[in-house]
Parts: sequence; structure tokens; C-alpha cells
Amino acid sequence: MKHIPVIALLIPLLLSSCNEISSVLVPPGPRQYGTNDYAVGEAQPYPQEVILAKKRLVNFIRRAGPRQRQVLDQNPYVAVQANELVAGDVWPLLRELSSGRVKTMQYVQDLQNQSNYWVKFLLLFDGRTQRLLRSDGVLIMDEPQRGSVADFAGVRAIYAGTGWW
Repeated sequence: MKHIPVIALLIPLLLSSCNEISSVLVPPGPRQYGTNDYAVGEAQPYPQEVILAKKRLVNFIRRAGPRQRQVLDQNPYVAVQANELVAGDVWPLLRELSSGRVKTMQYVQDLQNQSNYWVKFLLLFDGRTQRLLRSDGVLIMDEPQRGSVADFAGVRAIYAGTGWW
């Protein structure tokens, strides 16, 4: 009977430490993007993806007419497609799609075929310097119209796709 008050004091201490431990052991949920953001995830590019995306960026800028150059002057950041793969190849993304935590129009349309959806991997460049804005690329499932300005993981950029206007 003497130990009951001591045990009663230890229980809250034990429970609070379990919360701290679980926050370290359980991986965080997916990064949340804005409502108008096309990003569904981010990933590190391979060197060959950076090389291909840079070639596509140069092609995109070279082919720009007067109207497109004006858009480039107003929005210097460009999102260029570096790769395309199916959602089943990106298991963290597939896990998020299955749980319903990732928003995309394609996902809503067909729940049975999630792993076969195409995911585009974009790299974000500064069109003035032709350098990467950051080391991570952006995964998208829905794509905006080529040449339009959109949000990609919080960065407002012109969508170049594979480098053609």
C-alpha cells in the first residue's frame, strides 16, 4: 500500500516518455503542399537526370518566342521533366496514395490501378543562370499545361515538361 502513490506518480512519467519515443520511431507523414501545388513528393535526382533536364531547359529557352521570353522574364524559375516512372516504383508515394493522403485527380478517378499511374519527376531551375534551384526534385502526377506558371513544392515556376513550347 505504501508504493501506490509512487506508482501513481511514475505512470504519467512513463506515458510521456513513450510519446517522445514514438515520435522518433514513427516516420513523419507526407509533406503537405498548398491547395494549388502540383507536388505529391520530392526526391533526389540521379546525375543523368540532371544532365537530361539541363539539356531540356536549354532547348526550352532556345525555342522561346517573344511572348514566351516575356513570361520567362516575369517568372525566371522553370520546372523541367527529368524522368517519368510509374507510382508502383516509388513505394513511399504508393503508400501515401493508398492511404489517401496524397491529392491528385488521377488517383480519385481509379482507386484500383494506383500503382500503374505515371509520375513525372521534375527539376527546378533558375532560367537566368540555368542552375538547379535546390538539390531535390519534385514528383507530380497531374501536370499543368506546358508553358503555364504553376506551383511545384512551394516554388512558382513555368512548366517546361520535356523542353518544348
